[in-house]
Amino acid sequence: MNATTRAILTITSAAAFLGSAHAAEADLGKFDLQKKSTFTLAADRRAPFWPIGWVKRAHQGPTEVTKQVPKAKLNENSFAVTSIMLGNPSLAVINARAYSEGELIRMPKGSAPMKVRVMEIGDGSVSLSYENQKFTVALKRPELAEHKADEELLSQER
Repeated sequence: MNATTRAILTITSAAAFLGSAHAAEADLGKFDLQKKSTFTLAADRRAPFWPIGWVKRAHQGPTEVTKQVPKAKLNENSFAVTSIMLGNPSLAVINARAYSEGELIRMPKGSAPMKVRVMEIGDGSVSLSYENQKFTVALKRPELAEHKADEELLSQER
């Protein structure tokens, strides 16, 4: 048998196989689902799909009203800006922590939770905002106050 005859036999046998598969598929028809599966769970049972230990909590309605904390009025004296570094990004040391523009300032423990945002860091001052309040805190240079006090003492001695 030569190669051409072998190829023709292979093609005809493949066509016969595909034709018989098509005929068997047509005989089956469309599959109709007889019974759909369902899953029901009693209200007092734990769902088996949840991790072990998880329990569904019953809805208790509206929660108790929490005490309204009076909104604090902030001013420049609430913050101490001790250092400013201009650049990309600009940084400012406020209340002994470094912050960049857009960050929220941490408030001391025990104080009411407030979200004070650093809006802009400029040369010698920092702009802050809290809710609808906006204020500017100037750079405090304690070393200048010390030198000024020394100069006053020297001038009084003369």
